[in-house]
Amino acid sequence: MNASSPIPELLAPVQDWKTLKFVGTIPDSIYFGVNNYNMRKKAHNFRKEELSNIVTYCHTRTPPMKAYLCTNILIYNSELEEIEELFNQANIADIDGVIVHDIAAIQLAKRYKLNLHISTQANISNIVSAQFYEQLGAERIILARELSLNQIKEIKCSLNTTKVECFVHGAMCTSISGRCYFSATIRDSEHYSANRGNCIQPCRRKWRVIDDQTNEFIYDGQMFLNAKDLCMIEYIPELLEAQIDVFKIEGRMKDPLYVKTVSSCYKEAIESYLEGTFTQEKVTHWLKELSKVHNRGFHTGFYFQNPTPENIELTRRGNISPYKKQYIGKVLNFHTATKTAEILIEKRDIEIQDGDEFIIENSNTFIIEKFKNLLFEGNPVNSIKRTNGDPPISLNISLTSQISLYLDQKIYKIRKSIKSENL
Repeated sequence: MNASSPIPELLAPVQDWKTLKFVGTIPDSIYFGVNNYNMRKKAHNFRKEELSNIVTYCHTRTPPMKAYLCTNILIYNSELEEIEELFNQANIADIDGVIVHDIAAIQLAKRYKLNLHISTQANISNIVSAQFYEQLGAERIILARELSLNQIKEIKCSLNTTKVECFVHGAMCTSISGRCYFSATIRDSEHYSANRGNCIQPCRRKWRVIDDQTNEFIYDGQMFLNAKDLCMIEYIPELLEAQIDVFKIEGRMKDPLYVKTVSSCYKEAIESYLEGTFTQEKVTHWLKELSKVHNRGFHTGFYFQNPTPENIELTRRGNISPYKKQYIGKVLNFHTATKTAEILIEKRDIEIQDGDEFIIENSNTFIIEKFKNLLFEGNPVNSIKRTNGDPPISLNISLTSQISLYLDQKIYKIRKSIKSENL
């Protein structure tokens, strides 16, 4: 361990209130988007009227968290007024920074004296570009994901005050930092451009190549553009020694469990290295936890070498984690005084056991809770299962914490698939 290594800021993605509340203060900061003008248009996103509430919520945590607003898409003339109004509201809300890419967005953000975080969409890949944005007033630059660790070190050493932020975990675009027109071309519309935050991810599909003479390029039918996810948990010591200022987690389309799990693993890894307790045994544990949430398989991106075919997930599309969230039922009633609830088990052939852990959520809340003291028709049971032919089961349960449940909240259980257990 190098005692002189600065403590990096851990930055996590948030798409809605339930994610923000569930992740707690594990990350040092969060980044989010409002309904338009960010690279994840399909995420739930916040309303711009909520800006002040979001910032206040983050700033009043213990310890306080920072909040950054994503506005990193290409901007057209017809949108200039609206994005300027958004920056005005961000200034009033006391936002800690705005993530920007378009030169117009940079100029307008400067007009409102907002801290500039230059997006990875700007493709900053060399010292001259980095220094240009520093002279422009950037508080932070988010480097292109196509850089090696040595190139990152060189850029970091060339700057005086501007901080360097790098992605350490999450989805990798097969194009250059997302600057891709594949989606827009296929849909024949700029509305579906990755540069406008609305990519349909055609690179995650299987493709056939046929020439104008109907000759087909023969290959094995694999998804040769489907990049695995970046995962640098094993190399936290190297990242810390490089003095990268901010470790960024990708995933504003991901659910609260993903954000909290990934944030927790990286927080523990950073603290372990700084405390001198970073071990391979811990790395194995973190990798196991990371594999339980959404992932396409892991690799180290461009940090140590250019990706190879081994860094492409050729056969499986989407989430390859063996752990899946399965719907169980819903909340029928909750008794505040006794912290007990009546739930309806609708899913067949999934056993509910005393002490099992469940996810309870609706559009505004996300809770993980253990059920205990199971009562079926007034009688205590250790486990129960709805089988084929059975009507939905009404079950009374006690909670283990001081939370409140609400009518019609959905209940899920995380299960490892039988197929994966047999592999």
